[in-house]
Parts: sequence; structure tokens; C-alpha cells
Amino acid sequence: MTITLAVRFPLGRYHATAWDRSVNEGTVEWPPSPWRLLRALVATWYTRWPDLPAPTLDALLHTLGDLPAYQTPSTSPGHSRHYLPDTDHTTGATGSTDLTLDPYLSVPRDQDLLIQWPATLTDEQRNILAKLVELIPYLGRADSVCEARLLDTNPEPDDTWWRPTAAGTDTVRLLAPAGPIRRAILETTTLEVRKGRRTLPPDTRWVRYTRQPAKPALTSSRDVDSAVTAIRFALTSRAPLKATHAVLLADEIHRLAATKLDSNRPGLFGQRGAATNHQHAHWIPIPTGAQPGATVTSFLLWVPGGLMLDEISHLIGIRNASGRRGDYHVKGLPDVKLMLQATGTIQQVAPELCGPARRWRSLTPYLPVRYPKRQTLDQYITADIRTELGYRNLPPATVTRLNPEEGLSDRWALTYRRYRQPEKLTNARRGLGLRLEFDHAQPGPLLLGQLSHFGYGIFLPGNG
Repeated sequence: MTITLAVRFPLGRYHATAWDRSVNEGTVEWPPSPWRLLRALVATWYTRWPDLPAPTLDALLHTLGDLPAYQTPSTSPGHSRHYLPDTDHTTGATGSTDLTLDPYLSVPRDQDLLIQWPATLTDEQRNILAKLVELIPYLGRADSVCEARLLDTNPEPDDTWWRPTAAGTDTVRLLAPAGPIRRAILETTTLEVRKGRRTLPPDTRWVRYTRQPAKPALTSSRDVDSAVTAIRFALTSRAPLKATHAVLLADEIHRLAATKLDSNRPGLFGQRGAATNHQHAHWIPIPTGAQPGATVTSFLLWVPGGLMLDEISHLIGIRNASGRRGDYHVKGLPDVKLMLQATGTIQQVAPELCGPARRWRSLTPYLPVRYPKRQTLDQYITADIRTELGYRNLPPATVTRLNPEEGLSDRWALTYRRYRQPEKLTNARRGLGLRLEFDHAQPGPLLLGQLSHFGYGIFLPGNG
């Protein structure tokens, strides 16, 4: 038996930050995690129906302990920006403010989010749950006003539903209770978790949900051609393009593509990398190796979410890239000619990046994303890699520095330009070479860390 909950958002917006994300990452937890749903029921009991006996609620929560499936309406991301006074701000003065993002999803007001549990309820439990969900004032942040109800019928999930055991191309990581549901765990506050020096609430786990995206109505040249996720070019130039300055080429081709295409399409140019599992475009110069003096002889454009037919046409039309800016020439970026080599899936176009393999080694420096805390360098890098892998729904790996006697950055990474074309030297990221080892073979490409969409953090399978 199943029980299905339908939720609508009458204001057309959904705000919710996942457990391990910062609000300034601009990410939104979607669909709402099992952890969030059960906590919403407990909070509603406290504030809207305190007369319901606690043992009755506990029995209901236990019945809803299995992982639900979700059918989600179409959404589009957005955010607003707010400058809030910091601790140095004084009334009437300018400055001393911090930028804070308010990310959200725009949700159709007339479409339901369906949540279905594999649960068998008694008539009494069903009536209690029906009343409890109708009392839920919002789901996520208080801005996410909602209207929830139980359905009398239970639709049969298909491959477009988010499910924890299904096969699909879209993936998302959701926090869920582990084992029998205990209300005391659901009542745990963020402060209590932090005081306990934990990264997750007790008795919880990450669950990987997948689905097949619903097929959109076909509209000629705006169709996504799922067979083409990668385009590869061979490069020629009078002066060699050094691997240490390859980020300049990635930036330039990114700029040229933006002049030809819709630069607002998140699936191509990206807006929320971590939140979308990094499904937007990677602009990847491929070096001949990691050794000193390596050059770039190939350029790869990889869009895991797929390219549209007219995008493919425009992208393969990019034939030249240059650092010339009038009388000025960007140092390190010679005039480059691009010759189309292949289009297709990433496995067809760049098999050397794809594995699968247990061991992976840096081809370009890994640039850590997060600030170090009170940790050793090895602990810091391992934690940073673990988070990056988690965003891509990959398991943790054993991390080894290629130059353990050196710090951050190591001498190899210091030879690279670690900042983008519009940036200055002061924006250079720290970096180093790494070796990763998984318990089981994992598929690639493996592109991690800062500027991983512009050629940094490339790992090759094997010990290479």
C-alpha cells in the first residue's frame, strides 16, 4: 500500500537550503528531503495540534519511516540579493555590509508536488495524517507558504519520479533518517549538531535519488540532442599554448560561445554548479600531460545535461580564439585555430577521461573550494574532496598529496595561472596535485574543485 501527499505553493516560490549548503551558495533543496518532511510534521504538531497524543504521532512517524518517492513540477531557479550590515557597520554610514543571497525556485502555482510513501495506514492514522498535513503552514523556509492534502488515489510512479533505487540520468542527494524513526532525533537543532562536532544530525544518512527527465515537447532546433553531450576540437597555433595558461583559452571560448548563444540558459552557462550536480558546461583544455612544459593540443566542451541542436551548430562554428584585444595581447594566449574532431557522448569523444577506475591522478592542479579550519593539511584536503565528490553523487576516496613534503600551494601548482582572464593575480587560488583511490571503480570524467568548469581539477584514471 502507498500514501500520497500533494503540496502546492500558492505564492509560486519555494525556499529551502540543504543541510550541508550555505545560503550564499545559491542552492535550493529540491525535492524536499525526507528529513525535512518528517520534521515539518513534528513542528506542525508542536505549533498547530499540541493536543494530539505524542505516542499517536510517534506511531505515525514510524509508519512513514521508509523512503518516499517524488513527482516534481517544472521549476526555474532565481535569487535576490541583500546587503546586510555587518558587525562594523554604524547607522548612517556607508559600507561595512555583507552580500547575502536569497535563492529560491519558481514553482507553478497550479501544479502539485507529489510525495508518496510505501506505507499502510489504519483509518485512524490516515485521518490524523490528513489533518496534520493540512495544518502545515509552509515547507522549507517561512517564505514557502504551502497547501498540503492527502490524495484519495495513489498514482503509479514511473521513471520520471525521483526514487532512491531507480536508474536515471538526473541525480540529487537528500538527507533522510536512518533506521527506526525517533522523534527526539527529528527535534535535534542545528546548534546541537554543531556542538556535538558532527557534520550531520545523528541517525541520518545521505540518499541518492534518481529519475529520468520528462521528455519535453519537441520544437525543432531547440530540442536537446541527448546523443551529443561533448564536442572536441584539435588545436593548432604558431606558438604553443602552455598547459600552465590553458585557463585563458577556456575563458576565451566561453566568451565566444556566450556571444553566439543564450547566455542565460543554466544548462549551458551555469548558475548554480553544486545545486545542479555540475550538469552545465565544462570548458576543458586538455594538456599533453602534467609534466613541466606540457602544452594544450585539444579542447573539450562537455555538457552533461545535453546540448541543443542549434547550440551544436553554433559551437562547432567557433574556429579561432585569440588573446588580442585591440592593441593589447593577453600574455600566454596565442592565436589558436580550432578544428572539429568529434561530437557525441563524453565516452566517445574523450575516453581517456572516463575510466572507470579505482585510482585517479591529477592532470591539472586541484584548487580547494573551502577555507581550512583547525585541521591538518591532509584532513582539510580530504574533507574538501569528500564534499566535492558528494556534490557529484560519488563516494568518498582516500586522498594522497603527490608532493607531501610541500604545502598549499605546491611548486607544481604555482607554475599555473590559477585565476581567470578578467581577474588579477591577487585572485589566484591555492592548488596542489593529488591522487584519489576509491573502494570500487568509479566512472569519469572526474573534474573537481574551483575552476573545474575551466580546466582545473582534471583527474586521469590510473596511476599515470
